[in-house]
Amino acid sequence: MTLNFVAPDAGAWIVQALQEQGRDADTANLVAGQVPRGFAAYARIFHPAMGPDGQPVRWDAIAKRRGSTMHALAQFAALSGIGEDGVPLAEDSWEGEAPGWDGLGADELRAIAPVLAAHTGTPGEIHLALWNGLAFIHGGDQVEVVIEDDPALGAQENAQRAVELAAQAKAPAFSDEIRNAPTLQIGSGYRSFYVFCGDADDLASPLWARTSLGEQRQSPNLAWPRDRAWLLSTELYEDSTIVGGSRELIDALLGCSGIEAWEVDADSRLDAAGDTRNELPEPDTEPFDPEELAGEYFQGEGN
Repeated sequence: MTLNFVAPDAGAWIVQALQEQGRDADTANLVAGQVPRGFAAYARIFHPAMGPDGQPVRWDAIAKRRGSTMHALAQFAALSGIGEDGVPLAEDSWEGEAPGWDGLGADELRAIAPVLAAHTGTPGEIHLALWNGLAFIHGGDQVEVVIEDDPALGAQENAQRAVELAAQAKAPAFSDEIRNAPTLQIGSGYRSFYVFCGDADDLASPLWARTSLGEQRQSPNLAWPRDRAWLLSTELYEDSTIVGGSRELIDALLGCSGIEAWEVDADSRLDAAGDTRNELPEPDTEPFDPEELAGEYFQGEGN
């Protein structure tokens, strides 16, 4: 099925629910700040990190290696010893990369899509919302393009070819009608989303657009069925996804082998204050001494 653009009214119930329960600087860090109260249960799905070999790694494996504690409210920096800027904070910091900032991974989304579809009475009508700030949507210079020369062409021809291909790649993926249409506004101004409607197959692997760079597929920031049996939310630049739904749905997600999920509740904190079991290493603040480093280097010479 093709995703169909719809009016933001389909998500008005989310805005209303968040407003009715109140949302300030403190409550915004709670599970209920993303997925409103009222669901029977909630789960937090952890986005995998990337190991030194380029393969995905679960948080519990990192915790086991470092001797830290994996739990429902774990924060990656404290658990792994890697700062938000990717710099190791301790000698025993995990030697890998933090989860990416582009939402739930494609493998994890494919794993949970059939589970979510099985726990709604309207699997053929699922709304998917996508943040309107993604580069490919609006095109322009934010779209990164790498064009290699064609060895069969001369320098001038390659230059002209590069200009044409870059123009195609930087063209907006969404039509002017969609890009200028009203969006679903949740909370502060940057939480603005285009809303589409599809089915369970679209949820498993959403195809937002086809461009000269290929198919544009990305996990939605929000997803919910027409009967509102559940709500999935991935906040911008976060390393986990929250799902609220029935007790049966959350139990099924907790038992899904394709993801790493822990149960949380509406009042669980998702910021650094929520991880009370792992201590964030203090970064080394001692000033760099080049003479000391040189002394250590030359110490071994002549042996």
